[in-house]
Amino acid sequence: MVTRKSGRKNLFIIDGYAVLYRSHFALIRNPLITSYGLHTSALFGFSNHILKLLRDENPDYIACAFDSKEKTFRHKRYPAYKANRPEMPAELQDQLPHLWELLEAMNIPVLKKPGVEADDIIGTLAQTASSEDMKVFIVSSDKDFMQLIDDQIFLYSPGKRSSAPVIYNHQGVVDKWGVPPEKIIDLFGLMGDSSDNIPGVAGVGVKTAVKLLNEYGSLESVLDNADKVANKRVHKGLKEGRENAILSKELVTILTDVELGCNIEDLIRKQFENEQLSKKYRELEFLALLRQIQTESTENKKASNTNKEDKNYHIIKTMKDLKALIKEIGSVDLIAFDLETTSLQPMEADIVGISFSVQADSGYYIPIKYPGKGKNDFGDDDLTTVLSTLKPMLENVTLPKTGQNIKYDVLILKRNGIDVKGIEFDTMIAAHVLNPTSRSYKLDTLSVEHLNYEMIPIENLIGIGRNQIIMDQVSLDKIAYYAAENADITFQLTKLFMSRLKENDLLNFFRKIEVPLIPVLVSMEKDGVFVDLRLLTEMSVEIGKKIDNLIQDIYRMAGSEFNVNSTQQLANILFDILKLPQIKKRSTAESVLQKLGKEHELPELILAYRKYNKLKNTYLDALPGLVNLESGRIHTTFNQSVAATGRLSSTNPNFQNIPIRTEEGREIRKAFCTQKNGWKILSADYSQIELRVMAHLCQDPALCEAFDNNEDVHARTASLVFDVALDDILPEMRRVAKVVNFGIMYGAGAFRMGQELGIPRSEAQLIIESYFEQYKGIKDYIDLTLDKARNDHYVETIMGRRRPVWDANSDNALRRQAAERMAINMPIQGSAAEMIKLAMITIQERLTSDQMKSKMILQIHDELLFEYPTEEEKELVVMVTNTMEKAMPLSVPVIVDYGIGDNWYEAH
Repeated sequence: MVTRKSGRKNLFIIDGYAVLYRSHFALIRNPLITSYGLHTSALFGFSNHILKLLRDENPDYIACAFDSKEKTFRHKRYPAYKANRPEMPAELQDQLPHLWELLEAMNIPVLKKPGVEADDIIGTLAQTASSEDMKVFIVSSDKDFMQLIDDQIFLYSPGKRSSAPVIYNHQGVVDKWGVPPEKIIDLFGLMGDSSDNIPGVAGVGVKTAVKLLNEYGSLESVLDNADKVANKRVHKGLKEGRENAILSKELVTILTDVELGCNIEDLIRKQFENEQLSKKYRELEFLALLRQIQTESTENKKASNTNKEDKNYHIIKTMKDLKALIKEIGSVDLIAFDLETTSLQPMEADIVGISFSVQADSGYYIPIKYPGKGKNDFGDDDLTTVLSTLKPMLENVTLPKTGQNIKYDVLILKRNGIDVKGIEFDTMIAAHVLNPTSRSYKLDTLSVEHLNYEMIPIENLIGIGRNQIIMDQVSLDKIAYYAAENADITFQLTKLFMSRLKENDLLNFFRKIEVPLIPVLVSMEKDGVFVDLRLLTEMSVEIGKKIDNLIQDIYRMAGSEFNVNSTQQLANILFDILKLPQIKKRSTAESVLQKLGKEHELPELILAYRKYNKLKNTYLDALPGLVNLESGRIHTTFNQSVAATGRLSSTNPNFQNIPIRTEEGREIRKAFCTQKNGWKILSADYSQIELRVMAHLCQDPALCEAFDNNEDVHARTASLVFDVALDDILPEMRRVAKVVNFGIMYGAGAFRMGQELGIPRSEAQLIIESYFEQYKGIKDYIDLTLDKARNDHYVETIMGRRRPVWDANSDNALRRQAAERMAINMPIQGSAAEMIKLAMITIQERLTSDQMKSKMILQIHDELLFEYPTEEEKELVVMVTNTMEKAMPLSVPVIVDYGIGDNWYEAH
């Protein structure tokens, strides 16, 4: 923050495009997109930055400077100037009209001039204001502005995330570059600038340039004394690059005499056009910013929701206060809670403390472990006492509870004897349902995006890297505020997301599927799966021998030893030594090696090596390390907020990716067995469920008839497409039909289908055309779905889950085709995912209500896995298959295949 030590007025000049680009790329991995498909990351970041600047610095004068489209004198002097700059991204270009409207509503002057760069406008304005005895702050991270710095002109470089800005004065430039501001243009003239394609002097980097300038004083003097430079490379560069150096200095020199057509008084800060700005924020769906300007006074005081001093957080350290808290909580309509723990792994984590919030901007923290703790605060054993006191409230089904990734907290509490009831909401899952294409659902991200509130980063508490500590080592005051803030923000987001789910007709879906699924997944994660470590070790040794033999065969085939895992060394062998054709430059990707396999045996050996190596490293050697020492089982984490289609995924380990295409991969499933004698494994798997869902959605007569008659759908497709009788279908015909059936569901075109089948694109196109002639209903479904995507900008499942589709009308062919593929597949795959989720919810309810010992232990795509005592086999099989088949009735029969065995391999 700028400190005012005199009565001089200050002027803040914003380098417009620099701040805009910075805002755009700050959210590049988690872009903001409106409900109608407009990217708004740059607009949000820019606007938020301006608001913060006005609050923190309270400038007397303000302006934004922008480049114009026209070429400048620098381009005329050096045509390659900025030639390496990529074109502005299309999604950023789309935001520019809205940017001008925002600035107009903010009453912030916009300065642009044809043929003049923003740097020169800023330079001229800075010098003019300085001459009128004003303090000038240039808001930019561009190092070029450092040449302007003097006693009254400063560079105001925005900080990262919540860190403070860096304000460069004369000494700051010296500390940063080793030369004062008046020598910056000499420095950059010598070293050049790759970002602007300014050549500089070959062989001269920043350290050398600083050394030369400190010795000779200026760029011209350095060039005149080139013969005295001992370093041959630098000497040569100076002798041969004189013209480039002088040109480079000219290019980096900011003009200070541009005719601007405005006076300093035109830039005096004015109040916002609040009605106009509010309307624009509503249009852009910047609800957090809208709330901010509505709560700010005309003096630009801080908004209450961003002022940490306004938070009402309390530490609970006595039984009296704990009981008072429970009494208060017992009469509210929503309880947000959060655990602080010692580990991210819920099956290993110890509880450090518990926080609650029952109204916005307030919260409570109940500490269990903290540094300097002497005696217990609540009794003989704080953890036991606190949990037993909280247990009735947490297990009260009539008290609605919410959390951020609440499954994690519920699982830890379940390990500690508390079965949380009344789970009403999860902000992470809700955020995913509302925006399934977002890349981050972390609480601090959601807080900034939806509440415009920056939470305390976890790194502020535990640090990073080698010096990182665990939460029970964080001081009580720090962890108390952090934990209460987590519960508070979760509470606020719950209220916000609940209304948004309702507005988007997603609340019923959320309550019927995603919320009831949480306790089901908690039980599955707690139970885990058992693996035979001895068998995994034996398989690892056997695969290891195959890998060693393959490596020797690869060396012999290559004619020399090399690092088989190095793509660069492999490319050298394939393309430089063996002279194989470069299909995709020097790529050694699997698809390339498959094609090269027709030219030489080595690529096939490499593919075999990679297959076995992945099998060994990813599964055979990794799974034993994931066994929990206490339970002797592997406890994966199921994720409801990863796949945009709504499918469940699993991590640590990812059971969804256990290979099934190769015999060696399938045999890994032999290690998944029962822990108890007299128990068995049941695998229940939906039969061709996505094809059945597609039949339900498209109502194609031929496809529906095939399922109604329980025919082999792939054989039926082959018969229709190839115009042969069912009895005359060859295996290859059925394989092609299977590829086409599934390819159509995934929106594959002729090119992709041809690659999959290994046939020319033209042949694949003929097969697709024949397919649609026979299945006209499927073609109609695809056309209607794409029309919906183009008109409504979203597609949806049978139960109503939505996925935005922004690029179905895009002029960019690649983006449009990708959007079309997604639009076709999502309703099918998402509906299948809903079906198995509904089945899981009902099955778990039955297992509990019937007091069965059987456990549902895994969900993998369309398959459920159970571990059960043999005496429950008949009841379990009937209950599971019936429930799965009736979970979400379709207009065609739903069939569940099942198998039983001593391990997963036998059951599947």
